Amino acid sequence: MKNSYITATDQFCGAGGSSIGATESGVEVRLAMNHWKLAIETHNSNFPKTDHVCTDISATDPRRYPSTDILITSPECTNHSLAKGKPRQYYGRDLFGNILIDPSEERSRATMWDVPRFAEYHDYNIIIAENVVDAGKWRLFDAWLLAMHALDYDHEVVYFNSMFAWPTPQSRDRMYTVFSKRGNKKPDLEFRPLAWCQNCQSDVQAIQTWKHLKWGRYKAQYFYRCPGCHKRIEPYYYAAFNAIDFTIPAERIGDRKRPLKPKTLARVEYGFETFGQKPMIVTGRYTTGMESRVRDAMQDVIPTQPGDSSHAVVMPWIVETGYDGDERSRCTDRPLMTQTARQSAGLVSPGFIAELHGTSTASALSDPLMCVTASGNHHALLSSNAFLTYYYGNSTTASAITDPVNTVTGLDRAGLAQGSDKMTVDDLTFRMLHPREIGKAMAFPATYTVKGNHRETVKQYGNAVTPPVMKMLIDRCVTSLL
Repeated sequence: MKNSYITATDQFCGAGGSSIGATESGVEVRLAMNHWKLAIETHNSNFPKTDHVCTDISATDPRRYPSTDILITSPECTNHSLAKGKPRQYYGRDLFGNILIDPSEERSRATMWDVPRFAEYHDYNIIIAENVVDAGKWRLFDAWLLAMHALDYDHEVVYFNSMFAWPTPQSRDRMYTVFSKRGNKKPDLEFRPLAWCQNCQSDVQAIQTWKHLKWGRYKAQYFYRCPGCHKRIEPYYYAAFNAIDFTIPAERIGDRKRPLKPKTLARVEYGFETFGQKPMIVTGRYTTGMESRVRDAMQDVIPTQPGDSSHAVVMPWIVETGYDGDERSRCTDRPLMTQTARQSAGLVSPGFIAELHGTSTASALSDPLMCVTASGNHHALLSSNAFLTYYYGNSTTASAITDPVNTVTGLDRAGLAQGSDKMTVDDLTFRMLHPREIGKAMAFPATYTVKGNHRETVKQYGNAVTPPVMKMLIDRCVTSLL
C-alpha cells in the first residue's frame, strides 16, 4: 500500500548517489537494494531510516518488498559500454564455431529485465532508469521498451552530461529513460541549462540540438544553441579545479622511485606541451565565493567582474592513465573526464599564484584570489626560484629563501615552493586523484561516508549516479505527480 507522500525504491542503489538526489527533492527513499554488501553498508551509514536488502536482485521475488511511488534503477552498465577498453561484443565463438557465453556479461544485461519484473508487480507511477549512452544501442533495447509499454508506461529518453547539473565538475554522459504511467501527467523533461551567448551578450536558456538521430554524447552527437540567435553556445559548468585538493602532497616526477609508465609519461608530456608552457585565462562567476562556474578558457568572452579581473595562470592538468590511443590530457579549467569504477586520473601540477600588493603572499591555484583591483596586475604565477610559504590562520605569506625564516610555531606552518625558468617534465609533480576528490567530482556531499579501502571507495564513486542530475529529474517527476 502506497503512502500519501512520495516514496521511492532505489534498485541497484550502489553508494547512494540517486538516493541523495531523491532525498534532496523531498522524496522518502523507503527501500534500497544491491548485491554488494559493502555498497549496502555505505548506503545504510548515510540513510539509516531506509530499509536495506543485500541480494542478487535478478534472483529475488518482487512480491517480497513494499511498493513505492517511484522506482530509481541503475542496471549494470559495464557490458553495454566501452568501459572495459574493448568494443562491445554480444557473443564470441571458439575455434569450432561454438558460441561462448560470458556469465558476467549475461548477468549484466539480465539486470535490465529486472525493471519490468518489478514494475509488473508494484505498478510504480514513475520509473527512472540510468545507464550509459551505449545501452541505447543494445539489440534488445526496443524489446525492453516494448515490455514497459505493455505494462501501460509511456517513456522518454533523456541524454544529459552531468557537467551541466551544478555542482558536478565532471564530463559524464549518461542516458536516463523515464517511464510514466499512462494516463498520468507526463513530466516535463526538456532541460535548458544556463549559458552565455556572446552574440546576444546575455545569459540564455540553452536548447539541446541534435546533429542526427537523438542518441549520443555531448559535442559528438548534440550541442546547445541560443534560443534567440540560434548560435552554438556552451552552458556554464564547474571546472576540475573545483574538485581538486591542492594540499595533498604530490611527488616530483624526477624523484619517483617507481618511474611512470611510458604511456602515462607520454600523456604528461602532451599535457605539458598543451597546458604547461603557456598561460590560460580563467574566468568565472562566483556562487558562494568558494566555487566558480567557468567557461572554456579559450573563449574570448569574460563575464562581468569588478575591474579588470582576468588572471593569466599556468593551470595544472589531468592525465587519464588507463587508456590507449589518444593522449587524454585536459586542463583543470575543464570538467574532469568520466570517473569510472577504477582509478584512472592523475594530477600534474606546475605552479601557484603570488599576490603582489602590500605584503607579498602566495596561494595555491585552488584558493580564492584576494581582492582584485582595477589595475589587475597584482597576481602572478611563480614558477622560478624557491621560496617559503607560511600559513597562519587566514593569512598566507611568503619569504625568499635568502631571508630569515618566519617565526616557527609548534604546528606545521611552513612549506617550500620551488620551480625553474627551464622547467622540464621531471620538475612537475604527479599523483593520482584522491577518493575524496573523486567524490567531489561526483558531486557527493563532503560529509558523505563511503565504506571500504581506497580501491573500493573509488569503485563505489565511479559506479554511482551524480546526485544533481537525479535531483533534476526527480524534481520534474514529482511536479507531474502533484
